[in-house]
Amino acid sequence: MKMLKQTLCGALLGLSLAACGPTDEVEQESAGQSEAPLEAGCVSVDDTLMTTHACTHASNGADNVNVTASATRIATAPDISTRHKHYTLNLPSGAEGSVTFTPVAVTSGTSTVESISFYLSQNVAFTVVDTTTSATVSTLVSESVSETACSLTQARVYDLVVGREYILATGPATGNQVGVVPEYLFDNRDRFYRDQDGDGYGTNTPVYRYACEAPAGYVKQRFDCDDTNPAIFNC
Repeated sequence: MKMLKQTLCGALLGLSLAACGPTDEVEQESAGQSEAPLEAGCVSVDDTLMTTHACTHASNGADNVNVTASATRIATAPDISTRHKHYTLNLPSGAEGSVTFTPVAVTSGTSTVESISFYLSQNVAFTVVDTTTSATVSTLVSESVSETACSLTQARVYDLVVGREYILATGPATGNQVGVVPEYLFDNRDRFYRDQDGDGYGTNTPVYRYACEAPAGYVKQRFDCDDTNPAIFNC
C-alpha cells in the first residue's frame, strides 16, 4: 500500500485550516488502486475530479493547441500526446480526421497499461486504432458528461499500452472542428473515505482512491471524528 503524506488539505479542498482539522495526517491508499487499467465496476467518469480537471484545460486558452488533422488514418498524423492540453482538431470538410496518441507510464515507472479518457466537445464518431496490430481498441466507457460552463460533453475511455502509438479517428463534426482533452485516470482519481456509521461523513484515514464511483461504505466527504456514532459528524 502506498502511504501519502497529507499536509495541504485545506488548500486542496478549499477549506480553512481550522475547518480542515489535523493536517499532519497519513492517507492510506487501498490495495489494488495503484493498478493502471480501469478499475472493475467503473462505468462512468461523469461527476469526477478528472472531468473537472479536463474542463479546466478546455476553458484555459493557454492550454489550447490547434491541430490540423490528417485526412487519412496514418501513423504520421499529428501527435496529441502532450499532457494537460486541450486540442482543437481541425478536420477535413465534412469528413473524418485523424491524429495520433502515445501513452506514457504515469502509474509507476514500470506500468505497461494506462487508462485514458478522451473528452470531446461533440458527440461524434471516435475510433482508436492500435498501429502495432491494426486492431480497433474496445471502448470501456462511452457517455455524455455534464460540467457547468464546460465545452466538453462526451467521454471515451480506453486501456492503452504504454509506449505504443495509436491513431485517433474522429468526425465528421459540426463546423469541422472538435475539441479533445486526453486525461490519465491515474492522475485524477477521486478520493473516498470509509463511512462506517452511514452518516454521510467518512473518517480522515484510510482514504480509498478510485477513478469513478464510490465503493460501498465509502463517501467523498470526510471529517467524521466518530465514525461509530451517526449523530456525530463534520467535526
